[in-house]
Amino acid sequence: MQDKPWDESVLADNFHYDYKRYSTHSFVSTGTTREHRRAIIRILTHYIEGGMSFPDVRLGYGREKIDSILDKLDRYISDFGHDETVAWALATITDYLAFHKERGHAVDDVANRLHSLQQRHDVLPAQGGGGSETVTREQIAQATDFDFSRFLVTRHSVRQYADGPVDDETIRRIVTNAQECPNVCNRQTAKVYAFNDRPVVQELLEYQAGNAGFRQEIQTLFIVTANIAHMNLIGERYQGWIDGGIFAMTLALSIHAEGLGACFLNWSVEKEQDLALRQRVGIPDNEIVITMMSAGHLKERFRVPVSARKPLRAVLALNPPLAQP
Repeated sequence: MQDKPWDESVLADNFHYDYKRYSTHSFVSTGTTREHRRAIIRILTHYIEGGMSFPDVRLGYGREKIDSILDKLDRYISDFGHDETVAWALATITDYLAFHKERGHAVDDVANRLHSLQQRHDVLPAQGGGGSETVTREQIAQATDFDFSRFLVTRHSVRQYADGPVDDETIRRIVTNAQECPNVCNRQTAKVYAFNDRPVVQELLEYQAGNAGFRQEIQTLFIVTANIAHMNLIGERYQGWIDGGIFAMTLALSIHAEGLGACFLNWSVEKEQDLALRQRVGIPDNEIVITMMSAGHLKERFRVPVSARKPLRAVLALNPPLAQP
């Protein structure tokens, strides 16, 4: 719905607002901050991790990337110390060594470089937490032994909530579960600002125009953002929105799995509104705001929109003919 007269200059100004943020905080041209350096370590490490899950992996693959990871880790640990990115990278390289040893393929140069790094910085890679792992079809079958279609069709955009906010421990569990969503190169750019203090929630809801009819019902609010400092390609200019959107949907399903209700509160806004929320919440400029989401306990009975879906033929193109190359 367009609520203002069309103005091409306003559209261009808002595009420039997004462009400036991406050009400033991504590392398309340079990567000097801690977040930039953490991101490139994660990108390279995920390549090594993913390779061990290929059906016909070429043994000894990725040596140049491992050299790059170890070089970057050496400087990163010197500058910033040991953190979860370092632990994951070291665990992945340790698993890479075990993977090749099991297959009788020597990678002594990698083992020597890893050992040297460990001694120089007095760090030990954790066992597990990186690399690859074996799962079975039976494990997946057991975990998916429920009516997923019913789970999905019983998720609604809920605008009526019982009294009382969602407690802190439940919020932690919801967000922990949402962290299992897919994300580009395991960069995990999503972040959640969660509020369950009613006066604060009510104030923040004033920044979003779509909740006026049920604002008084909302006692728990999530704001989902994505960190574009982890993006390093021109082609990734929209990746933050993609990763953040996937995370937000998983967050909504996680809320539903707790037997709670939720409603996406659209954050498709112009820059003035975006800047106002950022200033009030303290959202840094390197994060893009993906969405707000209300959440709460369910009443015994309540009404929701039917929101009829399009026919499948309008959504699914199954084996469509390809254009001539």
